[in-house]
Amino acid sequence: MESGKEMKNQRMLDELTELMRIDVSSGQETEIAEHLVKKLEQMGFAITRDEAGATFGGVCGNILAVREGERDGVVCFCSHMDRVPGGIEIKPVEEDGILRSSGDTILAADDLSGVAAILEGVRQAIESGKALPKLEILFTVGEEAGLYGAKAFDVSLLTSKTMYVLDSPGRIGRIVNGAPGRALLEAQVFGKAAHAGNEPEKGIDAAKIMAEMLATMETGRLDENTTSNFSHLWSKTCEAMNVVCDHAILRGEMRSRSGEKLDRYEAYFQSHCREIAEKRGARVEFKRENTFLPFFIPEDSEMIQIVTESLKEMGIEPQINGGGGGMDGNIFNQKGITCVGIATGYFKNHSTEEYLHLDDFYHAGELVARIIGRIA
Repeated sequence: MESGKEMKNQRMLDELTELMRIDVSSGQETEIAEHLVKKLEQMGFAITRDEAGATFGGVCGNILAVREGERDGVVCFCSHMDRVPGGIEIKPVEEDGILRSSGDTILAADDLSGVAAILEGVRQAIESGKALPKLEILFTVGEEAGLYGAKAFDVSLLTSKTMYVLDSPGRIGRIVNGAPGRALLEAQVFGKAAHAGNEPEKGIDAAKIMAEMLATMETGRLDENTTSNFSHLWSKTCEAMNVVCDHAILRGEMRSRSGEKLDRYEAYFQSHCREIAEKRGARVEFKRENTFLPFFIPEDSEMIQIVTESLKEMGIEPQINGGGGGMDGNIFNQKGITCVGIATGYFKNHSTEEYLHLDDFYHAGELVARIIGRIA
């Protein structure tokens, strides 16, 4: 006969795999959103939906679910509904306590493990029969495409001023108290066109200059929390093989947990590219776009203490550290809602090798319930 814990674990796994089998992409979250709305309404939540999808070419909005409390206090949990490309027709496979895809797709544990853990944790809290605080759940759209759902969400709809974002890789116990900011950088190189066969020496090859800029630039891991990567190299002129390229574009990103280091790298990027362009007789123009800002939450903050104490009650040692990727929490911290990330046991996300430690996933559901209990 199954124990109550085993039954809850099986319920979590069944719900997770059910959600994984729903085909989803950024901007196309409608079907999974409808499933989640039904589940939330069955638990007594009132649903509000916005038009976030329209801000980035999608068709679905964020879901805000609110359950009024029987006692004082409020707690908010967040995860995202979308997934990176490669998540169509997922076939989850369980083996030795690990969940993987069949190998042809991602698993989408990023971030459906967070979605399912929130659902289960709230369910357990309600089933306890205890008086609960006000519960707020936010399931966002377009996170993987650029945190678009979080950017579009009106935080004045929230009562809570803190948010637990279940969207981080790592073993259960990991608390992400900081994440880098990210900015996009662009350099447009303007050379001079010439016939490539008759008089190439009269041209100034913008594509070659761009390649020189990238080949001699400091990129990759710059320090322990700063990186850069340039992966978009483009020129319309280069489509013609018999013309010396007169216009080329180099685009990429920089990330750091320090806004000062982002500014410093941008200054280096511009001076490096300008020096090469001037040496080769070309002209260069620059653009910068901030996609999200860095954040850092001190370890002694009340919301982190609530998580660490809950984990210790479960016999799990907390590990507090910063992350390398952006998440909805970057945007909400920027908007005045204090957020930390919570790991749910997944690894190698965004790849066909993605996998999930099921024990960690089950514990993530229990952790949500315990956080609710501590708020109460």
